[in-house]
Amino acid sequence: MGENEPGGDFTVPTRYLLYLAALWALIGLIVAFVMRRRGHNLGLWMLLGVVLGPFSIPLAIERVRFHSEERKQSSPTSMPPRTGFDLLVGIDGSDESQAALSRALDLFGWQLSGITLATVLDYDLEHPPEAEVERSEALDMLEKIAANLDFEPVDARLLYGRADVALIDHARAAGMELIVVGAKGRGATEALFGSVTSRLVGGSEVPVFVGPKTG
Repeated sequence: MGENEPGGDFTVPTRYLLYLAALWALIGLIVAFVMRRRGHNLGLWMLLGVVLGPFSIPLAIERVRFHSEERKQSSPTSMPPRTGFDLLVGIDGSDESQAALSRALDLFGWQLSGITLATVLDYDLEHPPEAEVERSEALDMLEKIAANLDFEPVDARLLYGRADVALIDHARAAGMELIVVGAKGRGATEALFGSVTSRLVGGSEVPVFVGPKTG
């Protein structure tokens, strides 16, 4: 049926509406992937992006500004002198992160004054009451690992945001002398968004120790 025939009047408007809907969703998905790289929950921002389209942009900008201000407020403070040095160990539940912790203890255990085990969650899991289960499970994982270590003191800490940035910021703020991470992380997002380990090695002013591969 041609566009000038009866019943064909809606062909062009419908096509334009489909183009507009596709563009709307595409903008929202781009925002979602940008926010994931900044440490936010991909699923949540994909949903917001598809629903809000370009209107998700100001929301994303506001969240980025908010967390940038949080990072500025947690700037490093002067730390008291120690007899040993402290480790910050990134734990993501993978075999590699456990292997990195074990190797670091073998190499540096006698020189250590403290260990902090940290896992990094999405920004969007930091405050909502409905995310309490995820926070509790992550903290339980760290505390179980700490309980099995033949070392004291060990602190368990939940961090939020993009993993490499969160670890670097905490190491600087707490005066940590070394960050310990596994050779590779867990999950498909490592391949999709890049290796946390490689970003840490390339961007951290705090020395980074990378554990051995397990497979």
